Amino acid sequence: MDFSAEIVVKDVTVYPDRARVSGVGDCEVTAGRHRLIVPNLPLTMDSNSIRVRGSGTAKVRLLGVEVKRQFFEESPAEAVRELEAQIEEVQESIRALEDQKAGWQAHGTYLDGIRQATAEFAKGLSRGKTTVAEQQQVIAFLQEQDAEMRTAVRQLDQEQRTLMRRLQKLQQELQQIRATKPPQQYQAHIEVEVLNDGRFQPEVSYVVNQAGWQPLYDIRLLEENGRTTLEINYLAQIIQRTGQTWQQVNLAVSTARPALNQKLPEIQPWFIREYQPPQPRQMVRSAKPMAAAKMEMMVADAAPAPAPEVAEEPVIAEIASATVQSEGTAVTFKAPGSTDIPNDGSPHKITLQQMRLDPRLDYLTIPKYSDAAFRRATVAYQEAGPLLPGSASLFVGEEYIGQTQIKFTAPGDELELLLGVEDRITVERKLARRDVDKKLLRDQRQLRYGYTIAVKNLLPTAAKVVVKDHIPVSRHEQIRVKLDDVRPQPAEQTDLNLLEWQLNLPGGAEETVRYEYTVEHPRNLQVTGLLD
Repeated sequence: MDFSAEIVVKDVTVYPDRARVSGVGDCEVTAGRHRLIVPNLPLTMDSNSIRVRGSGTAKVRLLGVEVKRQFFEESPAEAVRELEAQIEEVQESIRALEDQKAGWQAHGTYLDGIRQATAEFAKGLSRGKTTVAEQQQVIAFLQEQDAEMRTAVRQLDQEQRTLMRRLQKLQQELQQIRATKPPQQYQAHIEVEVLNDGRFQPEVSYVVNQAGWQPLYDIRLLEENGRTTLEINYLAQIIQRTGQTWQQVNLAVSTARPALNQKLPEIQPWFIREYQPPQPRQMVRSAKPMAAAKMEMMVADAAPAPAPEVAEEPVIAEIASATVQSEGTAVTFKAPGSTDIPNDGSPHKITLQQMRLDPRLDYLTIPKYSDAAFRRATVAYQEAGPLLPGSASLFVGEEYIGQTQIKFTAPGDELELLLGVEDRITVERKLARRDVDKKLLRDQRQLRYGYTIAVKNLLPTAAKVVVKDHIPVSRHEQIRVKLDDVRPQPAEQTDLNLLEWQLNLPGGAEETVRYEYTVEHPRNLQVTGLLD
């Protein structure tokens, strides 16, 4: 005997590229061996992932489960059926209008036939069989009928245009939910042995494709009572086209990636061989000039906020955050309350976490490429769960300053963000010296360059400014580069001659960085790349 139990989706866990769905049904069963049919399972389901359990007043043994396709004469989705019915109704109305237009067109053909019979009317008038008044009545009749026909055709054309617009709208809506249109779905056949009569609530879980989530961030730098805070809103953007609407479900998103755990990549042999130079061939090489690297700038125009009106202090709305559960290397965020995610492929956002962190603020400038001082915030991330790679919208106060990409940040890592340009810190780099030693010294040519970098802090508070610059790096054993007369000494100088100064400037203070370097090479050796 067959029993049927419709499953209502209760719990959904969304992974980055799929989702796990769990639902519960209810049915009355009698003692004996039966087949329990669970209909209307989506075609996006991985049939190998289905799992069944259950409970109730009846004692039931689960013997096995099999997934089969279920075919319909019409689409099973209620929204699709309704749209298809509306489309058929509009199409029927359009055909009725076309039939009415065809009738008026036939009437017009009849009137044209009467007009073409004017020669017969003229003969009747000449023979005295008709009068001029009767002829005028015929002409008036033709004019009246012609005007009525044309008015009716215009009205029918207008109604038809209106119906065509409605038909196009309905067809677009139907296309938007086309994932549910195919008149077939899966159904699960569960073999059960019922030991006593009663009610049974089967619980069915399975994995579906065409669903996933990606992280988004709103990051805001706030100044409150002289204290700087970095507020991070961690969001999940969920998209699903599974063919199944999730209504009032317990929603969770997980950082686990089931698809990556299915197969270990195979390691292949690593071969090396004798180098074989390529065969010479004629080819045209285009010389491309080297472009200087440019620093990406995010400009935030700081506009003074209007003075607030005196009023009762408002109650700030709370943001509902998800609870965090760590399961090995994966983290699951469970959204509060119940959530609706329609099957339309449009993005839906939920808040996972809202964090307030204490950042270390400084300002970074590379004056060779830009005179801007970039505001930099660095925080030690110690929250539960990692920050996944994703797009972040950046704000300073209420000002939107642009977007950036967040890299994977595990608890214990540092998160570094550039938060726009601080116009109240000015930077100016100048060439202070450039000369050539004309003395003949072991047939060597000596070039000397000197630069100054003036940094001024116009902020009312102290600021730490990190200045980065560089001097040439020799790629030839006979070319020597030496850094001379540096004030102040750089905090760091790398093997590639990258220089970094860390200036602590009180409010309104100014400091100048000065450095010189020399380049020596044989006079008969032509050196390129010295131009700044």
